[in-house]
Amino acid sequence: MKKKNVIVLLLDTARVGDAYDSRVMPTVSYLARSASVYSNAIAPGTWTATSHAALFTDRRVSAIPQVSRDFFRCRPGIDPWLVRLQFLPSNAETLAAKTSKLGYSSMLLSNNPFLTSFTNIAAGFDKVHDVWMDSNLKYNKSLVDRVSFVINGGATARERMYKITGAMTRLMPKPVLDSLYLRLRNRLTRGVASADGTYQLDRGASDALNTLKHYLTYDYAYDPNFIFANFIEPHENYPASKSVPQDKWLYLSGIEEMTEDVTTKLHTAYLKRLHYLDGIVKKTLGLLNSHGLLDNAAVVLASDHGQLFGEHNLLYHALPPYAGIAKVPLVIANYENGKLVKAHKRFEDTVSLLSLHRAILGVASGNEENMDRSIKKEAYAVSEHTGICEGWDEQLLSMLKNRSSYAMRIYKAKSLWNRHATSIFHGNLELMHFFDNRKDELYDLEADPDERNNIIDANRSTASELLRRANLSA
Repeated sequence: MKKKNVIVLLLDTARVGDAYDSRVMPTVSYLARSASVYSNAIAPGTWTATSHAALFTDRRVSAIPQVSRDFFRCRPGIDPWLVRLQFLPSNAETLAAKTSKLGYSSMLLSNNPFLTSFTNIAAGFDKVHDVWMDSNLKYNKSLVDRVSFVINGGATARERMYKITGAMTRLMPKPVLDSLYLRLRNRLTRGVASADGTYQLDRGASDALNTLKHYLTYDYAYDPNFIFANFIEPHENYPASKSVPQDKWLYLSGIEEMTEDVTTKLHTAYLKRLHYLDGIVKKTLGLLNSHGLLDNAAVVLASDHGQLFGEHNLLYHALPPYAGIAKVPLVIANYENGKLVKAHKRFEDTVSLLSLHRAILGVASGNEENMDRSIKKEAYAVSEHTGICEGWDEQLLSMLKNRSSYAMRIYKAKSLWNRHATSIFHGNLELMHFFDNRKDELYDLEADPDERNNIIDANRSTASELLRRANLSA
């Protein structure tokens, strides 16, 4: 059996309902109608590093110390501009490494700073293209140049900045410091947004496409190929009005009111990005086809997590894995002689995105003709939130929280959501289990898809059984 090329197009931060909407993503919707579509695929984690590390190693997030540690209170925390962190051990046996042993040439195209050559999540790939670096430079090179001294200076430069900030703010009256802190926080958010293409529809997808074209034209090896591309367009921040703050902690701390008007504007801008990305997906498939990679191929479209726009009064992701975050699109399409093999299969069973690891290896080893046979129907699929990932300003917040009410409110909000929570999906049921004194939540997603009615009080025994079956302590 000739080995298939395996192509994974990861649509970062894509919500399952929006991704399958033909008005928003017609290409993805067509594939979902024509190939194999999974309606209840569950992401293993709530943000990029956790889900990718889990997928690439076939392990639960909580079993990977590098991505389940406390990023908020450890120093340095996470800052994709300033800190180079490793999210997997250097000797991790990843999916890419396994496919290489099976004779595959592997390549990673990434528009996400967490999924790069220096974080170790890319370990095992033969070629890694950190597309996000070049893409960011083209949007606002002068800003990148201005912060380069911090990148080069590392922890020493950051410590110096914190000390200077502390000295300058020590004698400021609280109202003055509050106003200054909020103004500078908003200015920083807008500055980073200008540098990384926030107000553009494209945040690197076209650059990734050009990189792929160059690879296929000049570097293409005629071995079977494993190509993994991450497109970050659906990720916040969004091309919405600049009058709408996009710092989620301003809303979760109550400094800004999360009105329906705000969430609608953010979601509308998000849909624009998805629609743009759908066009990139179509062009990517066309490019792969023109170079013969779809003559015999399995193409996967998926996401690493979803996104919240006001549900549970929350915004974005890296938060407890409610259905809006945990449920992701998963489409598997087989191609022969450049044409889609129509399957018209729709799977309603709950599956974990971790099943992709085994399914890809099944095809890559030649043991399976298609991935559907290896996608395991999970009686109990788990999505884990091991803490927030926005730990870049913990040191500054700690220094200012007793002098600025705004800094204190944001610090408290981050501390509140920096706690372990796990959702367990079983049939129509979703159990949200908190590993602290918060009350667990149980939802019947068929009767209550918006998760408005917590039915745990009348179903304690069911909740306990779900915890036991998912190997979690009650």
